[in-house]
Amino acid sequence: MKNRENFLSLQLCWQIPLAFLSWIFFKVVRLSIRTLVSIYNSSNKKKVYKWLIFSEELLKKPLILPSLLTTGPRWNPHAIAAGAGPFFVKESLAIEISACIASAQSWSIGIYKFPEAKAVKYLASNNNANYQEKWHELKLETGNYTLGLRYYNWYDEVNLPATNVDGNQIINTESVDGGNVNNYFHNLIARDNLFYRSLNYYIFPLLVCQQWLPQEWVRKEYLPVGDPNNEFIYGFIYKSYSLHLKLNPLLLANYDVYLTIYNCSSLPITFCQINTEKYTTPAIETDSFYLMRLRPKSDLSNNLFQPDWINTEISIKQI
Repeated sequence: MKNRENFLSLQLCWQIPLAFLSWIFFKVVRLSIRTLVSIYNSSNKKKVYKWLIFSEELLKKPLILPSLLTTGPRWNPHAIAAGAGPFFVKESLAIEISACIASAQSWSIGIYKFPEAKAVKYLASNNNANYQEKWHELKLETGNYTLGLRYYNWYDEVNLPATNVDGNQIINTESVDGGNVNNYFHNLIARDNLFYRSLNYYIFPLLVCQQWLPQEWVRKEYLPVGDPNNEFIYGFIYKSYSLHLKLNPLLLANYDVYLTIYNCSSLPITFCQINTEKYTTPAIETDSFYLMRLRPKSDLSNNLFQPDWINTEISIKQI
């Protein structure tokens, strides 16, 4: 066992230089894609806006998968996801919140500056807001924006909300087949290739070395558009190792706990919701990293997340 640990430590001698090259490649590809989108957005005078639902159909379009793997590369297979924009806002943005409330038990909408992908506002089912009106209006600085929507624990009838910009409705309400929309996740790993691995390879060594790096920088690299309504636990798993979790009952009582494990291309290998105080994954077949999303079940005025509510460790089965 000691020899194996020494070997894994020695791997960093070649993993770190490759990680640096991967990080540069990721930034260059992301900048290139954002530039192409900006050029298209500026030249397309007759824009028709609609929600882009993350689905098998969407992934058939050119550049969509590379775009997703450089914008929000930690896929969320536990929610119905959709995006919209970019569109120009002069003063205000209004969202048909009643559609969100009627579609899912838990939901969130992020408003992001474009092309920076910087979150400026978040609306969520558990953020203590009193959504009594059909529409919720936000005042924004003049500029271009995109929307990112997530539905957790959705109902049988799912609708994406209409959206108004400066008093004009630019996106209509759209219905979604909640039973089949996320089926593409089971086949996503088949799209893996060297290009995608080169894009996100740097994340694995980054997490291995995170104890020596600024934690806020690591978080921004790993979760560039992480929903602030969630708590996140993340780390790495070596090939042939298992991840062991111990959860405090208070965590399970107040949060929905979702686990996703990604390969080094940042494509999901496995995912599940955890409802037990102890959970162990099977041995993972490749170097990978994991993300636990802790989604509040309601407004948590008295039971805010405590780091000691969860314990994680990795180990290899002894033969």
